[in-house]
Amino acid sequence: MFGALASLTAPRKDRRTTRPPQLDFGPDESPGAAQAAALAGQQLAIQAIYLILPGFVAAQYGLLAMDVLNFVCLSVAAVGIAGLLQALPRGPVGSGYPVASIPAPIFVAVYLSAASEAHPGTVAAATVLTGLVGLILGATLRRIQKLVPTEVAGVVVLLIGVSLLPRAFAAASTAASDPLHPTIAFGTLAAMVALALKGGRLARFAVLVGAVLGTILALALGLGASDVDVLASAPWFALPRPMPPGLGAFDAALLPAFLVALLASFASWTGDLLAFQRAADGNWRRPDPAPLRRGLVAQSLAMLAAGLAGAMPTGTSSACVGLAIGTRVLSRRVAIFASVALLALACCPKLLALLLALPDPIEAAMLLYVCCFMLASGCQLMGARMLDTRRTFTVGLGLALGLGTLLDAPVIPQLLPPMLRSPITAGALGAILLNLLTAPLVAQRAAFTIQPGAGMNQALLDQVEALGGAWGARRETMTHIGHALLELEELLAARGGGADIAVQMHYATDCILVTAAWQGEPLPKPAARPDVADLEGSETAREAFALWLATRNAERLDQRATPGGAELRLSFAD
Repeated sequence: MFGALASLTAPRKDRRTTRPPQLDFGPDESPGAAQAAALAGQQLAIQAIYLILPGFVAAQYGLLAMDVLNFVCLSVAAVGIAGLLQALPRGPVGSGYPVASIPAPIFVAVYLSAASEAHPGTVAAATVLTGLVGLILGATLRRIQKLVPTEVAGVVVLLIGVSLLPRAFAAASTAASDPLHPTIAFGTLAAMVALALKGGRLARFAVLVGAVLGTILALALGLGASDVDVLASAPWFALPRPMPPGLGAFDAALLPAFLVALLASFASWTGDLLAFQRAADGNWRRPDPAPLRRGLVAQSLAMLAAGLAGAMPTGTSSACVGLAIGTRVLSRRVAIFASVALLALACCPKLLALLLALPDPIEAAMLLYVCCFMLASGCQLMGARMLDTRRTFTVGLGLALGLGTLLDAPVIPQLLPPMLRSPITAGALGAILLNLLTAPLVAQRAAFTIQPGAGMNQALLDQVEALGGAWGARRETMTHIGHALLELEELLAARGGGADIAVQMHYATDCILVTAAWQGEPLPKPAARPDVADLEGSETAREAFALWLATRNAERLDQRATPGGAELRLSFAD
């Protein structure tokens, strides 16, 4: 027993990091209480945008108004718990990064697709099992990017935004004969966008300020709030009432959709955790897997807790990650303040009822604002890595299946069973399966020869770019490789040999290994402390400086002599 407790508080052996000079506060540093509270308030302003999602989902299940409010309270509490788990600095759970959570948009489409055939206890049971699967995968899976690469995650995120659009537009035109509804909805959205674009202190609170202005306008025009009775009857203080799943509530038909959403969530969570890891380490070269794995375990544990309580699953917030990096404050203290505030908010139903009582056009504007970020984020993820023909078909057919399901294309019922007929599930499953089935068709190794002569530079860059597209490598990585090979060729050409360079490349998912061999003398070791003065020094000094310039972006460099020549081995993190 004492051994188990000790493991929960044991120090971690993560890779040692270097504090970037531009940071104001790193993860282990603490700003003052007032500053931390203000930064936490900014984070809450972003999280509040997504708190309408649990209320929107619960209303589709036909719950009574006070039960809908209770579902929102439970979901807010789950978000607070997820933030605390993620920020744990010791033990086997939590990345140690202040990664904020929100009600998971990825699961909104899954919950809505099950609303016509299931009840809250059924989806809660599916959430519990999905959380258990997530715990197992998070603790054991080593290569999540192989299963759900970045472009597939982009398909999922884009389809989330697309699947929310019909409901957002429907809320904007609740009364088809009343032009005030769409006018107020799009006017409110325009105010939010204008505030966000204008910048300044109010930019971070654009959605809240726009919602307040829109609500005042709607009330002045006589539209009224949507749930005045709930707002009046909601207590100021009440502990959320758990709605756990029953023993026989599980429905196996829901499991495929939930597991597909889980895989997509893993890709999204990993991206957010990696963004924090890079921002917190000035000498970051490649992912440190231990914090990422603990972060996935923390999110899965939060999902399990949400299912047991009958709340909506949680997910990491990319917007909050961007806010923390933009403010140069990565302190865990901010995350703790925000999470405690969320737990307190979950015990104050009347404040949450204010959010649910917003007029329909205001809710539509907030949903459209969220959709804009989801659509843009999906496009960025799909284009983050180079796309060859195989990955283009993976993205394109995944989107086609998702959009076809949304548009009720007649062929969809012939292709998919009812449990998979939601845009996000159909699109994500199609993209994941196509990625896995076509992966063996792509060679993980390639060999070519750099031959000096006219047009060599462009031919080399085209060759490297083609390999990057086939492997789905990052553009930056392939740019570094192309630069290194060009510099190496120029360095050897300066010796007057003009010999060919035999290149072999091996793609290993998170890194690319490059071997360059030539006939001739080995090169000197790269300059440990390069100095421009070396360019006017001896030939050895000039070559050492040039080799440093060529390989400065490589993670590792080895050189050895071969019969009649030399061989240079480089490793580039991807």
